[in-house]
Amino acid sequence: MKKLIITVLTSIILTSTAAFAGSIQVGVKASQAFIEATGTETTTAGSVTGGAANTNSTSVDNSAPIAGAFVEYSFDSSLYGQEGNEITIGANMTFGDADVSDAIHSRTESAEDTAGSGTDGTPTYEARATVEEFVNYYVEVPLTGMIFVKLGYSEIDVITDEDQEHHGSYGNATLDGTNYGIGLKGMNGNMTWKVAYEATDWDSLSLTSTTSNTISADLDVDELALSVGYRF
Repeated sequence: MKKLIITVLTSIILTSTAAFAGSIQVGVKASQAFIEATGTETTTAGSVTGGAANTNSTSVDNSAPIAGAFVEYSFDSSLYGQEGNEITIGANMTFGDADVSDAIHSRTESAEDTAGSGTDGTPTYEARATVEEFVNYYVEVPLTGMIFVKLGYSEIDVITDEDQEHHGSYGNATLDGTNYGIGLKGMNGNMTWKVAYEATDWDSLSLTSTTSNTISADLDVDELALSVGYRF
């Protein structure tokens, strides 16, 4: 899918560049992001605590405001759209981070005592994750009037924060994703604006900890976004 998106974006850019001149615009984007994730952790028998192997699954969600900045190039021909709604290629960088869940998730399990004290324990496992460095490369194509559709390729960093005493360390990962959306946009003088609904379907996350536990997860991010820019 990633190769297909890059091919489509490249084809549109090359075709449009050959036919039309255009304008550069820069601006800021504010979104309310809705994050959903489902994940499964498999722990190995006897890892750190001496407990039995087991598998635990959960689903989490959260919403958070996020902000970013973009740079775009819009071609002069508006095709089916009105002025301010032309074929546009761009890149957006989101600042800050957001928690995948609105709470720290924990569970308690029985475990054998591996320290030789002769007593059993009930360790509590805690884990959470944040996402950051959300980068989006995209093309927007007008449908009619102010209405446009969007297709893009995205990258995001997933930062894990786990109970290393029991889990070990999972480390972090960068995920690729397919971004698509629909919205309205226009301009007033040199000021441009757009409102849009966007969704990003990320590749599956797969991590192995230093204690050989494994995590697999799926992450989805939806956005309600407002962007304001200046056209040169």
